[in-house]
Amino acid sequence: MRPVAIPAALRYQSRKGAFARRLLARRGAVMAHLPAQARDDLALVHETRSRTALLMTDAAALHLIACARAAARLGGTMAEAGVLMGGSARLIAAVKGAAPLHLFDVFETLQAHDATRSAVAAHFGPVHGTLAAVADLLSPFAGIALHPGIFPQSAAGLEDLRFAFVHIDLDLPEGTRAALEFFHPRLLPGGILVGDDYADPGVCATFETFFAEKPETLIALPWNQGMIVKR
Repeated sequence: MRPVAIPAALRYQSRKGAFARRLLARRGAVMAHLPAQARDDLALVHETRSRTALLMTDAAALHLIACARAAARLGGTMAEAGVLMGGSARLIAAVKGAAPLHLFDVFETLQAHDATRSAVAAHFGPVHGTLAAVADLLSPFAGIALHPGIFPQSAAGLEDLRFAFVHIDLDLPEGTRAALEFFHPRLLPGGILVGDDYADPGVCATFETFFAEKPETLIALPWNQGMIVKR
């Protein structure tokens, strides 16, 4: 009798797989069988980690890639507010197609001493990306624009843009609120907005308050992200 190959999906459902799933669940982790596209995306995530800091889990990174890829068909602009070292921006840039990508971050602009800058500086301290390093990381990709400074002042002159995809990773409730107020009215129908730091009570409350009277359904994802699709 010839041996029968067991498909990967069935191996995943085997007793051995069930034991591994239970063990991971006790540790707050999950196991998943990835199709070919997701395996390629995971390789992109790991390559990006080898080049720069990427402060999100693999699950969150894969979700970010999937959303940016889906939104690319809408034909609008993409944006990220809160770039740090450029890791998540690189993931978006790799799948955005021809869409322009606008990136907003303080970078090295915290020398001034107004109240907003002081709060940002107190939170991040010396941890920030440099404009030159992020520009170099993203140099292989076309259509990238970097906007240093405090958001939303750094978005001055871009009020007429319409966005297909937005990633908000500003850590603080005040910055998150400002980003929601700027980007939400400018999202295309079907456009996707993803926010990080959703496990932070202040950031979560900011999202919930902002969308309390909006028509979109706010989705809390299990890997510290929240998202909406614009109606």
